[in-house]
Amino acid sequence: MPLLLLLLLLLSLLSFGAESFVFQVAIQKFKDQVYRTIILPVVLYGCETWSLTLREERKLRVFENMVLRRIVGPRRGGNGGMEEIA
Repeated sequence: MPLLLLLLLLLSLLSFGAESFVFQVAIQKFKDQVYRTIILPVVLYGCETWSLTLREERKLRVFENMVLRRIVGPRRGGNGGMEEIA
């Protein structure tokens, strides 16, 4: 009888992990959609008339990478270091 309870507990933990993973993916997709439909257009409003310097271009890239890192979160590489996101 204890073995059966242990198996049921193990199955419930595995299914909870799968559900939480699916939930995390859904949240990540939602955040990405909000970024692309709301945040990016606001940041780039009127960009057709801008004359950017290299410094301003870099600031825009840094901002985009910061937002994408917040959406995706850190990724661990096989060697324990951080992998590149984009």
